[in-house]
Amino acid sequence: MISIAKYQLIGDKDSSNKYYVKSEESSVCPVCGNPELKVIGSRKRGALKGDGEAIILVIRRLRCSDCKRIHHELPDMLVPYKRYSSRVIEAIVDDISDEISCEDSSIYRIKRWFQEVSGYIAGCLGAVAAQHGLELAIKSCPVSQRIKAYVGEELGWLARVVRTVANTNNWLHTRSAFMT
Repeated sequence: MISIAKYQLIGDKDSSNKYYVKSEESSVCPVCGNPELKVIGSRKRGALKGDGEAIILVIRRLRCSDCKRIHHELPDMLVPYKRYSSRVIEAIVDDISDEISCEDSSIYRIKRWFQEVSGYIAGCLGAVAAQHGLELAIKSCPVSQRIKAYVGEELGWLARVVRTVANTNNWLHTRSAFMT
């Protein structure tokens, strides 16, 4: 998967909650680094906004001409394999979920998921920072503070995390064809 930050959502004429994602940046294969990706189709991806409204995004499927892997081009408003938008998940993780229309059980699962993956995410961000000579001396603080030290604490920090981790091919895949 590839996470994009520059895109337009183009509304469908026939449906009020369906949008086409039009990328305004050139995507690079996160596996081999090849900039030549061919569009091979599209697929629908559902998401829930903070008010509980369901939207459908039509995202592009891309194939790398070198490694032949297929990638989905996700706008950074989405978190891979999650139903809620990144703003909703960010608000839940930051405990500012007053205005979020979400069940308590979903809030619990989202918090538990983030707690489980936050150490891995902090490690990925640290590795990417070290590769670019930006290593920070923050190993003793809590994991959530380490993550925000790398990407910033301002609104949209989760979208920046997803973009960095997914585009370096380090996002944990939670889907399997052999799930029982």
